Amino acid sequence: MSQSLAQFTGASLYLDTMIPYALLRGLDPAAQALFTRIQAGELVAYTSALTFDELAYRLLLALIRDHYGSSPLDRLRTDEANMIAQFYPHVAPPLTQLQSFPNLTVVEVASSDIEVMNNLILRYHLKPRDALHVAAMQKINCVDLISHDAGFDRVPDLQRYTLT
Repeated sequence: MSQSLAQFTGASLYLDTMIPYALLRGLDPAAQALFTRIQAGELVAYTSALTFDELAYRLLLALIRDHYGSSPLDRLRTDEANMIAQFYPHVAPPLTQLQSFPNLTVVEVASSDIEVMNNLILRYHLKPRDALHVAAMQKINCVDLISHDAGFDRVPDLQRYTLT
């Protein structure tokens, strides 16, 4: 069961992909407020290298959609090299800035996480990427995450928060 981030009283939390996405796309003022708190050292935040894969892909698709107004996935599939050449130069700089954001630690994903991922999928019926995020959280003993993905609620040891 999720709670609003306003109810969070801890010192550290894990960020699911859509939280930095909301910041970088300017979708939610609450994301900006959260990152202001992280930057000021009021919170310590974690995410994983997997987040950057997901974030790069989502940002790329969003820029294609913004520019062409049609199905970005179809465009990417039919003209991949040109779409990446055209739009990735706009994606890389914010990802680089995010990677070195103050008080945000990027947790590595390793081959040893695969077994943990498989166990989490079988036990809690998580999507593979969500299971890898939970594996990253377990490595750093973090039980609080901010995400709009209700699938994480199936993991009883986690507490999920939302921006609003």
